[in-house]
Amino acid sequence: MEEITLIIHGWSDSSDSFAPMKRFLTNNGVGNVNTVYYADYESREDNITFEDVVDGLYDSFKEKGFIDKEGNPLKWINVIVHSTGGLVIRHFIARYYSHRIDRCPIKKIVMLAPANFGSPLAHYGKSLLGMAVKGRRKLGNMFEVGRKLLNGLELASPYQWELSHKDIFTQNPIYTPDRIQTFIFVGARGYEGYIRKLANKKGTDGTVVVAGTNLNPVKFSVDFAGEEEKITFIRPNTDTAFCVLKDYDHGTIVEEVKPDENSLIGKLLLEALRVQTREEFKEFKAKLSKITEETYKEEEIYQQFVIRTVDDHRKPVKDYTLEFFVYKYEDRYIKKGEIVKRRMSSKEIKWSEKLHDHITDEFHTNSSDPSLRRFLVGLNKLEKLLEECYRDMGDVILSVRVHIPKVDDGIFYDTKKLKNIFLLRTQGGRIVKSSPSLFYPNTTTLMELKVNRSTKYVTLSTKPRKH
Repeated sequence: MEEITLIIHGWSDSSDSFAPMKRFLTNNGVGNVNTVYYADYESREDNITFEDVVDGLYDSFKEKGFIDKEGNPLKWINVIVHSTGGLVIRHFIARYYSHRIDRCPIKKIVMLAPANFGSPLAHYGKSLLGMAVKGRRKLGNMFEVGRKLLNGLELASPYQWELSHKDIFTQNPIYTPDRIQTFIFVGARGYEGYIRKLANKKGTDGTVVVAGTNLNPVKFSVDFAGEEEKITFIRPNTDTAFCVLKDYDHGTIVEEVKPDENSLIGKLLLEALRVQTREEFKEFKAKLSKITEETYKEEEIYQQFVIRTVDDHRKPVKDYTLEFFVYKYEDRYIKKGEIVKRRMSSKEIKWSEKLHDHITDEFHTNSSDPSLRRFLVGLNKLEKLLEECYRDMGDVILSVRVHIPKVDDGIFYDTKKLKNIFLLRTQGGRIVKSSPSLFYPNTTTLMELKVNRSTKYVTLSTKPRKH
């Protein structure tokens, strides 16, 4: 079958930005003017949803003859996406082909700085400032910013959580060398220039979270609702190629793919598009891993955590706080996952404050569903702090306390098991390795906590009562 290439833009952008990329591709033998397509969607329309976008994409595939009326492939498609385009193509595949992945017309995806697990700028995009800077300028929809899409793009969004359970945490893997070859490229540099660099956040390329671009997340589910604590760990069978480039930001990773630019990202894009076999994929993936290792010789490396707290009926718990504590190891012992302790010393208080501040430095509560929280941890600095802590007070235990206030006098949560949840301990100032590990650099870790919700408003008696 004929092979075509499809380019999908991100939020607040359009296909016009990718005209140089199309010329670059055709000049280098990737199709021709009639086989390289653009997909456009009105990303700043407030009423448009991701569902609308993928429905429109599916209908357009039929109209262009990419698929037949049942969705079976008539042409093979290689897809290049930027930013929000990553969520669009993942949603498209999850919606129409997750149950029949062998009939999916998409054979390859190259993601440039995809917003797979959110952007810290999405929340600001919905603000008055975002409306003024990025809002539309047409009568009838003045200052619209694509509010529903931005809700999905926001850090720790329910949309990202649900999508990952449809296309990543599945028994039938989608993103593998034999099904859909997937390549992810992202820059490690924030924006330059006095105005633009104000948008920079730690661990981002200026717009998206670098650790949140990777499609190799893991998930911990901790059930505190039963008699015994139950921990479930899931590591999906995805196999994608991931690369962090030190000299690119969210814009230049696209802008430097053009005919008159002999850029590294341009070369890597062409190489990804030309990979065919599993062995070629494996070799190219190893090459990209070496580039990433080189990038992080002088850069902090981050891990993103997304916490979701639910009750025993899986309803969201929206009001809770997380506090991280350090305890001297030799003075404590762990019983059934809980730390048994005496009163905290002044050194334990001091180091608890330092570790808590570091872990929660980049913390975000999702605006539409506060049961979802996100924090970004610099792993090199975490190790350094624990080494300093060891020199001051010896080996330690790091734990987290989850505080959930009662709803009212008769409805409350059982938080006895949440007072000190063991996370890690050190030996000689180094983190003791555990299985499964808590740490996965440059990835997103999902953690779901289930707690028991109780009530005093329901009683049984042999005698009548008024209330």
